[in-house]
Amino acid sequence: MFQFMTSSRIVFGEGALINSFSTFNQFGYSVLLVTGKDSQRSEPLVNYLKQQNMRYQQVAVLGEPLIAMIEEMAAMGRRFRPDMVISIGGGSVIDAGKALAALIPNQGSVYDYVEVVGRNVPLQAKPLPFIAIPTTSGTGSEVSKNAVLRSAQENVKVSLRSADMLPDLAIIDPTLSYGMDPVLSGCCGMDAFTHLMEAYVCGAPNPLTDMVCEEGLRRLAGAIVPACEDDDPRARSDMSFAAMLGGMALANAKLGAAHGLASSLGGRLSAPHGLITAQLAPYVMQENVLAAREAGRADVLNRYRQLACILTGRTDADIADGIAWTKRTLERLNLPPVSEYGLCDTMFDEVAEDALLSNAIKGNPLPLNKERLQGILEQICQECKVDISNQV
Repeated sequence: MFQFMTSSRIVFGEGALINSFSTFNQFGYSVLLVTGKDSQRSEPLVNYLKQQNMRYQQVAVLGEPLIAMIEEMAAMGRRFRPDMVISIGGGSVIDAGKALAALIPNQGSVYDYVEVVGRNVPLQAKPLPFIAIPTTSGTGSEVSKNAVLRSAQENVKVSLRSADMLPDLAIIDPTLSYGMDPVLSGCCGMDAFTHLMEAYVCGAPNPLTDMVCEEGLRRLAGAIVPACEDDDPRARSDMSFAAMLGGMALANAKLGAAHGLASSLGGRLSAPHGLITAQLAPYVMQENVLAAREAGRADVLNRYRQLACILTGRTDADIADGIAWTKRTLERLNLPPVSEYGLCDTMFDEVAEDALLSNAIKGNPLPLNKERLQGILEQICQECKVDISNQV
């Protein structure tokens, strides 16, 4: 038995935003608008709200949403009393809006509702209507049921999660991702890859998430380089679609050690989440394959073999080809190493311990102990040292 949940309504395609403006009115006439630092992409939406004489208050999320930030914004939102929350921006903006839509009708602290560092109490009141409009192709937050928040106090990223938090409307317009910075595009694209990859090989897949992951991986494998390097419109569309499928996959299957380690590292480093998961991905893949061979898990090995066939487009591909594709793509995208953001061996012990407490790692296809997780971190650092020495 399995279940599958996603946003109530999805509008996808070039021009989807402008063509969907009239749907906002069904949710009311008072808007809490959450945007990022690029106001140009949200300008048509703001103009529409003004033309309709809709009451709105705009808040900007300039980085990853901190729990303290969300507390302040939720208090402000309760005073404003919006009919709906609209987020237009990257994953952090959508996560912030999703959290605000959930928290404004509910009393108490954010810590009452978040996982790991909080009480993880279920929401008592239904969230406000929430509309998600991504301008990047990475997190898939527009179709998922959780909001990732950063706890500065505990140095870790945690989730506020509920099936009621699935957006009421997701508007995915690939034109909003045109002109993105190539490095940001690469981080976002590899974040989508890690969602699809981990959901595909996880310990709790289902036939529907398998179908979603396979299509998402096929599109991403052919589109990520031309989207990032050439800003190719067709590739941008495929990346938007793949990111959306990645969000559906993580909402309905499980993730794994890459996201478990990233949740721990993300609280300690100022590196983008997508960059961390991207750099972790091939080493987590290698460690899972090694553990599967030791355990005689032919089912897990077969998953990684199928993954390689999808990524390379070759029916005769083996497991090593899939890992090589991942490393080669990371090199082609020229993403900065996480060592540039302060990763060092003195934090490995605590990072591994915190990762074992995360919800994401529970979906890993096989259990990985603390020593294996530390080994993954050591491999990343060694690879960074090799890259630096080659450049000297």
